Amino acid sequence: MRISKGRCWLVYLAPWHRQAMIQYDPDPAINERIRRAVRYGQTRWAEVWLSLIMVTLGGVLLLPEPTFVGPEWRVIASCVTEHTAGTISVSVGGARLLALWINGRRGRETSLIRTLGCMSGFAFWLALALGFAAAYPPLSTGIAVYGVLALAELHSSGRAASDMAAEDTFGLRKRRRAGGRLGRLL
Repeated sequence: MRISKGRCWLVYLAPWHRQAMIQYDPDPAINERIRRAVRYGQTRWAEVWLSLIMVTLGGVLLLPEPTFVGPEWRVIASCVTEHTAGTISVSVGGARLLALWINGRRGRETSLIRTLGCMSGFAFWLALALGFAAAYPPLSTGIAVYGVLALAELHSSGRAASDMAAEDTFGLRKRRRAGGRLGRLL
């Protein structure tokens, strides 16, 4: 095997290095942009971990022991019960894990569902962070932890929306090339 001058030698360790790349679009510039977006967007681990954290938190809230007992939980406890919060958390986290699993299957892109899942995760974590902030005093580490989780969800939603654009989920590029009007999207 001879390593060409313009390629990294690590590419030859992959068993598929001689296969042709998938062509997403006939326009080479758009195809390269989509290929790059899909290549770097294939790592969904942040979304997987955030979903697992959400399912685990929901599982803890569904345990029979009371969780909303400290003074930092008073605002959240006045808005929602532990059972309801746990059910929402397990349902949304489980649905997101299912969407991520389906997204990993070839030919079954679910970037729209992933984007909606990330935005619902963002709303969930932000609501917890704001609940702890509204209960000040006492100062709680929940403000920092759930705030960072909300920002991570926001970042993941941007990545999922970028994948949506690369997949042409709403068919905008296809309609534009056909010379048709964009009209209503939904």
